[in-house]
Amino acid sequence: MIREFVQSIDDREWQSQLFELLRKQTYNQVEVDLFELMCKVLDQNLFSQVDWARNTVFFKDLKVDDQMKLLQHSWSDMLVLDHLHQRIHNNLPDETQLQNGQFFNLLSLGLLGVPELGDYFNELQNKLQDLKFDMGDYVCMKFLILLNPNVRGIINKKTVLQGHENVQAALLDYTLTCYPSVTDKFRRLLNILPDIHAMAERGEEHLYSKHCADINKNKK
Repeated sequence: MIREFVQSIDDREWQSQLFELLRKQTYNQVEVDLFELMCKVLDQNLFSQVDWARNTVFFKDLKVDDQMKLLQHSWSDMLVLDHLHQRIHNNLPDETQLQNGQFFNLLSLGLLGVPELGDYFNELQNKLQDLKFDMGDYVCMKFLILLNPNVRGIINKKTVLQGHENVQAALLDYTLTCYPSVTDKFRRLLNILPDIHAMAERGEEHLYSKHCADINKNKK
């Protein structure tokens, strides 16, 4: 199961889409609004999450309403997890220079625009690295975030719960088999999920308040 999960992830596409969007948005531009650019990248990430999820086991069999509820609840958590994974395993830099010469803070994506979360993000990264966090762990945690049976209003809760439990069982077996030297790895990985959610929730609140402030500003 984990092997199939891993095959559903294309890390090279994740970064290529990111840098291609940044290139297109700043080509022949003297200066761009960096917060607006960050929001465009977040929008693209949401579309990518939808594309990935709708073709995956468990999720693809759900009705559209259930799929949307699960994605609305999980997209920001998955974004934080994706960014942690890309930083740990694929050397994603914290900053990149754009086509127009401006510098864009890539870490701000993982922080959902809240620089005060930087230390918290680094703490989560250190915890994962201490647990020898690998591709199998990453994709299982992503599925556990997505297939959340506690999301309100889910119609086919049975399928979501079954998927969640199957992924948990696979992750437990994987950690015990492949990482016997890492004490209680399974439980410690699960304990990081609420930390990721707390960070993502704060980021969402920041984006929403910034959006509302911009609307009020434009009205004036």
